[in-house]
Amino acid sequence: MKISKVNSFKKVFGFGSVLASADELKLKPINIAFSKEHAHLEKEFLREYAVKSQGAFRFAMILALIFYDLFAILDKSTVPDIYQQIWIIRFGIVTPVLIIAFFFSFNKLFLKFGQITIALVWFITGGGIIYMNIIMSGVGIYSYYAGLMLIFFFGYTFVRARFLNSVLIGWVLFLGYMLTSYFYTDLSANHLKITGAFFLSANLIGMFINYTLEVNARRDFFMRKLVAIEQEKVVAANESLEKRVVDRTTQLTKTNRELNKEIKRRLQYEEERNKLESQLFQLQKMETIGTLAGGIAHDFNNILTPILGYTEMALEELDEENSLRYDVEQINNAALRAKDLVQQILTFSRQVDVEKKPIYLDKVIREVLGLIKASFPANIEIILDLDANCGTVMADGTQIHQVIMNLCTNASHAMMETGGTLKVNLSTVKADRETVRKTPKLKLGTYVCVSVTDSGHGMDKQTLGRIFEPFFTKKEVGSGSGLGLSVVHGIVNSFDGAITVESEPNKGATFKVFLPQHGEGQDSSQKVGEQNTKGREHIIFIDDEEEITFMGKRMLEGLGYTVNIHTKSIEALKDFTTDPDRYDLIVTDQTMPYMLGTDLIEKFKEIRPDIRAIIITGFGDSITEEVAKDKGIDAIVIKPLILSKFGTLIRKILDKKVTKKTQ
Repeated sequence: MKISKVNSFKKVFGFGSVLASADELKLKPINIAFSKEHAHLEKEFLREYAVKSQGAFRFAMILALIFYDLFAILDKSTVPDIYQQIWIIRFGIVTPVLIIAFFFSFNKLFLKFGQITIALVWFITGGGIIYMNIIMSGVGIYSYYAGLMLIFFFGYTFVRARFLNSVLIGWVLFLGYMLTSYFYTDLSANHLKITGAFFLSANLIGMFINYTLEVNARRDFFMRKLVAIEQEKVVAANESLEKRVVDRTTQLTKTNRELNKEIKRRLQYEEERNKLESQLFQLQKMETIGTLAGGIAHDFNNILTPILGYTEMALEELDEENSLRYDVEQINNAALRAKDLVQQILTFSRQVDVEKKPIYLDKVIREVLGLIKASFPANIEIILDLDANCGTVMADGTQIHQVIMNLCTNASHAMMETGGTLKVNLSTVKADRETVRKTPKLKLGTYVCVSVTDSGHGMDKQTLGRIFEPFFTKKEVGSGSGLGLSVVHGIVNSFDGAITVESEPNKGATFKVFLPQHGEGQDSSQKVGEQNTKGREHIIFIDDEEEITFMGKRMLEGLGYTVNIHTKSIEALKDFTTDPDRYDLIVTDQTMPYMLGTDLIEKFKEIRPDIRAIIITGFGDSITEEVAKDKGIDAIVIKPLILSKFGTLIRKILDKKVTKKTQ
């Protein structure tokens, strides 16, 4: 209950001073406990309320003893024949209870069980009056009910009972009086109605008084807390202000002394800000180029798919002696080289999470050099000395590509004008104590070492000291961002490796990358000869590129399959719905208008759950294997399609269900 919401009630009945409180105070409507953000104050309030109630309770017990026992004189003079029964209640039960409660209030346990004690005393004293009323009614005296009014007065006010407890005991005594008077006395109905109304009114007034007392007590407690908090804030503000005055005075004194230095610093900051803005612009251009390259590579895959498909089908139909076979083979080989190039562009343009796995560095080095050697001038000779038995390292393939790419590109730039030799060496190195001492980031153990050496212009000591700093570059404007080697340094460190550089002016440079060896030995994976496995099943082939659908139809029909093609997913779904059982396999592109390939397969699966499905995509990371499994996809094929691999995969899927990515 928010106290501020009772304003209309206060205006009507004039209890503004009683119920007024801070707007922030919120109490529960039944037990008047603190609610919501003030609930933590409840325990402290109850303890304080118990402490403050001790004095009032003791005073109430003394008054109760006086009044309860003083009326014993009236008992003897009023009912001399039965006053002993009344005294048993007064002196035998109630008086000992009051004395025990009085002395118990001095005990520490009263703070915990005070409210229970108050309720018990109230109940016993009130019950005693009710029993006296029954006894006295036997001799025609009905005035003892007035004693119950005193009990209500004490219970609702002096003893500081909690509202919920006082309401409970008050109504129990009221009902007890009414029931006993009705069943155990000869009180007239009219008299009972009058006394009942009298007690009901007294009970309601007592409840309101008790409610008001507790609300006021809680309001006063809450206001004291607010005042204490504000006082603390004022003290803290004063201390803070004093400290700020002292600090400000000291700062102004220091500022006056260093004014000339500050002017110089500001000029330097302006210079550095302009430099950083230029670097940021360079980074944005690099990001844009990467995104553009990825998009172009994806579109280029769609172009390569029919080229590779048709050349492979042409080779199947041409005899070995046919003069055109050599020309078609050259076209096919060029398309395969373009496919590898596109795959590497996609690898470098996409932003993916680091995925560590065992990698053979000799393969990575050959792939990188195959990608960038076309950009090298003809006067640069590349010499490879790669040990294929170096084993594996645990790293992310994309980032290792980036490391080798940066080192080799920097080496070519160093020899751009004069030409020279680029040597790339791969070997294993055992890091002993001497090696670890010279290269602190290494630990004892076996490392795979990649060494990139150029015969270019070399570097002086000053340049060597800053070479791994971000944005540091000696190249001309537009020739580099200064991020390459800093990125290389960060990648190598992230794989628990180390990078070193040795160089002198006009004597070239040698970069060495050390990565912990993960596994030993040579790559034992062998390329299994692939063949076009034929079949007679019915396939539905879907791609928004019309030339790809025609190529797919010819390719698969050449293997013996029956193929229906569609360039629109909605039409394909309608075709499938008319006769779902005639199809054995779905082949669909992922990026389709109006509906993604994965969603289309879900629609097919709703109609026929056992249908096999293949997704074709230009982005290898656009669909994870987990998603493929959830969607019921048997395989993911990366464009462009190669007949030999594609035919083998289809046969495997139709013969036995698999879930994998195929490039």
